Amino acid sequence: MSTAYRSALLSLLLASLPVSAQAADPIEDRQRAPLAGRYTLQGASEGESELLLKPDGRFEWSLRYGPMVQSATGRWNVGADQILLTAQAPAQAKPLFSLDEVAPWNAGAQKRLDEFASERQQTLSEEACAYLKTYRLGLAQIEFTAASPAADPAHRSAAAASLAPALAVLERSRLALETAAAAVKPTPWGQPPLGNMEAAAAAAQAAAAGADPDGQAAADRAVRSYLQQREQLAALHAAAGRSLPALPDPRLGRERCLDPAAKADPSGGYAVVVGDPQRGARAEGIGVEFVYSDGRSERTQTSPGGWALAVRRAGVRLERAVLQAPDRPSETVALDESRGRIFAIRLDSAAAMPAPFEQLILHQDDGALVSPQLRGRYVRH
Repeated sequence: MSTAYRSALLSLLLASLPVSAQAADPIEDRQRAPLAGRYTLQGASEGESELLLKPDGRFEWSLRYGPMVQSATGRWNVGADQILLTAQAPAQAKPLFSLDEVAPWNAGAQKRLDEFASERQQTLSEEACAYLKTYRLGLAQIEFTAASPAADPAHRSAAAASLAPALAVLERSRLALETAAAAVKPTPWGQPPLGNMEAAAAAAQAAAAGADPDGQAAADRAVRSYLQQREQLAALHAAAGRSLPALPDPRLGRERCLDPAAKADPSGGYAVVVGDPQRGARAEGIGVEFVYSDGRSERTQTSPGGWALAVRRAGVRLERAVLQAPDRPSETVALDESRGRIFAIRLDSAAAMPAPFEQLILHQDDGALVSPQLRGRYVRH
């Protein structure tokens, strides 16, 4: 369940509730009696809300919006014409996730996995050999910005004469790139990859120090040089009024970059499907970490349909999933693949909701209770 979805629920009725306020003076039970009773919210078109003020100073508050329900209990006090509700924190947070059921692997899950596995292989390869990502993004940028304006007759001959030398330069650049790629030592699987800025800074620092033990920086420079030559060649062909010929792709050693331990077993995979059966809804954006028996793990997020996928790996088993909802501590659910490899995880949506408020001030208005932060009026039955 996304943070935006949760926060939007209360904003339909409550806007910017105060997290603190001056406490009202306590009064005796007999002084509470005139205000005690059950109130319902009127004048608000979205949702339903009830407030029960008990004579002993306790209150019960609830908000229902469609299938979603929020509630709070605590103490209430009165001072002047104000009523202060102070919510009581739950004694112990309820778990959000629990294993609901297990199903065998099927064709539908395999279809989802095929697409996921291809993206995973690309990601892991680029994490191990960062120059692959530089090449992919740079080539896409060249293709996106490529233009073929009408050739200027005055420069067409000169551009045409430059094509053969430019092709030779590109060929030398391609061979240099292949040599640099073959010398790269891939980053071991499981080592956190650097971000784009960190990677650039690390490469610059290594170059300044003359250090490049794994060859990654040299390969990255070779990629950038090749892409620059390729872009210039495309511009020359456009200026000469000619189409760019088919160019051989450089051999980048992509197959070397995927750690053998990371390779997917062809016999299927695992799926975690997160949702709330009571609401009939799936949960998007839940972090899922699949933990294997060899101690390695892979992280992903649930899709809009609530699915998170992981591959099988030779010689290891899936042991558990660590699930992370926004703004909540992570929770671990043990998984037994001998029962099946599609795991339906139940999400307790009510427990996932943030506390509706810590304190809420209401003012008395002709027998009703109102607040500047509240749409509508609480009217007593």
